[in-house]
Amino acid sequence: MTRIHQNVDEMLVRLTEESHGEMELIRALGDAIRRVDEQLLREVRNVTIQHEMRREAIVGELQTLATRLCALPARNAARATVAAIDQPRSYEHPEVESTTGGADWREAAQNINDDFEFTFQEQRH
Repeated sequence: MTRIHQNVDEMLVRLTEESHGEMELIRALGDAIRRVDEQLLREVRNVTIQHEMRREAIVGELQTLATRLCALPARNAARATVAAIDQPRSYEHPEVESTTGGADWREAAQNINDDFEFTFQEQRH
């Protein structure tokens, strides 16, 4: 019977040692997962900040465009412009002479429709 007690005691010691080893592995895995999670969170925050900067730059450009088109009031001068997007030099359009006394666009559109109807009408026998 002492042999059985001795085997049980040895198994208990071995089981305790293995469980301690596995607990250390679990703690190490938990720490590694926590570090990776924190790194991922930092990277997501960086992407978010970069996205917000680009979004602000795009909104600023859209507001500038709308101001040029006289669709929105001028931007607040206190707000700094974000230069996240490199802009090419603006293209200057040559002045177009105004055409007064031109044809009516409605008549031209109707002429196009008439041409389409004449060209694509089915032959009737």
